Amino acid sequence: MWVVYELLLFVGLLLYLPRAVGRRRLPHAGWWMRVGRYPVSVRQRLQGRQAIWVHAVSVGEVLAAQPLLHALMQAYPQDSLVVSTITPGGFGVASNLLGDRGVPIYGPLDLRPCLAKAFETLHPRILLLMESELWPGMIRQATARGVPIVVVNGRISPRAFRRYQLARPWIAGMLRSVNLFLMQSQADADRLLQLGAPRDAVRVTGSLKWDAGVSARPSAEAIRETAARLGLNGRQTVIVAGSTHRGEETLMLDAFQAVRASCEDARLIIAPRHLERLDEIEHEVRRAGFKVTRVSDPPQSAAWEVGLIDRFGELPRYYGLATVVCIGGSFIPHGGQNPLEAASLGKPVLFGPSMHNFLETAQQLLQHQAAWQVSKREDLAPALQALIADPAKRERMGRNAQDTIARCQGATQRTLDLIDPLLQ
Repeated sequence: MWVVYELLLFVGLLLYLPRAVGRRRLPHAGWWMRVGRYPVSVRQRLQGRQAIWVHAVSVGEVLAAQPLLHALMQAYPQDSLVVSTITPGGFGVASNLLGDRGVPIYGPLDLRPCLAKAFETLHPRILLLMESELWPGMIRQATARGVPIVVVNGRISPRAFRRYQLARPWIAGMLRSVNLFLMQSQADADRLLQLGAPRDAVRVTGSLKWDAGVSARPSAEAIRETAARLGLNGRQTVIVAGSTHRGEETLMLDAFQAVRASCEDARLIIAPRHLERLDEIEHEVRRAGFKVTRVSDPPQSAAWEVGLIDRFGELPRYYGLATVVCIGGSFIPHGGQNPLEAASLGKPVLFGPSMHNFLETAQQLLQHQAAWQVSKREDLAPALQALIADPAKRERMGRNAQDTIARCQGATQRTLDLIDPLLQ
């Protein structure tokens, strides 16, 4: 089975590589790191010390890991903290979060030669896999070298569960190599147990995202500075659409058009999930008849109507300006993005029917009347108009959101307590 897996992975890489290089999906140094060859700067920062290796695939996983990364840096200052990711966005966010206290890298391909070079360079004494990053080759290599493996903030979505069941005997063998599974919910834990994970290795610690939402909150000063730079004085209605995917910008613009009919000073700020789509989205905004600006540079005037967030890691400060927040990835069959950064700021959150990636989080917010879910795309504009027209409801939703987050925090400390014996 391992030969088949590696063969399929290698063929897939050969098919993907020309397209990825053509689209410049990674910088030159990123490709070298993906095959396990790390630049001198990385080796110098490791300083020959053993590493705590956290593998997080992209922006969302890195942001979710933020409170744990800070806790690890404080609890184990003698170790190098390595965060690997496989996307430029994730690498950029990891670099900003770690500063000079950790080492961001592009993670190796899940092939034996690439993994062997990575393990020889990093010398990890523990491997922490974020959420659902169950890479068979990486797990096998860590097991062969006696490196403890912990799945952190683990989740198994219903869709992933169905896929894993197709190869359950092989998956079960891989799961038995993992020391601990620290799962977000009991439902995630139950799915993992059905796939063959050892019962005594599975714990429910809650979601790190509840802690991450709070730790990512911008200061009041940062929010004021952002508002001043955009020419906002607090009297405008601001709709922020966070982490949108292709097809959602058109929906947001249509809804914004409806809002502007009764609220002429309204502004829309869009944060696309993938920044390489910025030119495409800007063209779409202009075609819809709106004045557009990219928010990293001060607008030429205060007359802009739609702003595009064009840098990773800055979305929370724009959430701080919002009258209402719309969660991207939820109005198409994607599964939604993280609503907690906005909720932690006391903002009323609105999302679409597809939130299976954050199902428990969405259910908690809905249960405590801290969010509004529309059942179909056409309901977005009426829901926005209703929230904008009802300040008391917005305030109540925001207060409920902050109360809900306060009740659900604590996963970071529970995680740290459980992995500590493996690090001693």
